[in-house]
Amino acid sequence: MAYGPVRLVLLAVMAIGAVSATLILGADLWERPRRRAQREQVILFNLATTATVAIGVVVFYLVLFILSWVGALLLIDEQVLAGIAGNPVNALDYAKISWLTASLATVGGALGAGLEDDDVVRAAAYTRPST
Repeated sequence: MAYGPVRLVLLAVMAIGAVSATLILGADLWERPRRRAQREQVILFNLATTATVAIGVVVFYLVLFILSWVGALLLIDEQVLAGIAGNPVNALDYAKISWLTASLATVGGALGAGLEDDDVVRAAAYTRPST
C-alpha cells in the first residue's frame, strides 16, 4: 500500500481531532469564564471535557479499526489483494487497509456528529451513570 505509517498516523490524528472538536464545539461543551476568578476552574473543566471526549473517540476508533481488520481478513481474498498489490500480502497489509478505513469512517463520524442534537451530546458528556 502506498500509505506509510506516518501518513496513516496523521490521518488518524486528524480524524480523531475532527470528531472531538465537532462534538465539543458543536454541542457547546467549551466553557468560557464569566469572571476573572473563574478562569482556572474553567480551564480545568475544558481540559477534563477535552480529555473525556478524546478518550471516548479514541476507544471507538480502536474498536472500529479492529472490526475493520476482522472484516478485511474475512472479506478480502488474499490472492486478489496480492494481484492488485503486485506482491504477497500479509496481516500488516490488511491492517493498513483497516487503518485507512477506520480513519475515513471516523471523518464521516465527524460529519454526522455535526448533525447530532446538542442536548443528546450534552447529556452524554455530563450525566453520571446510575448505580
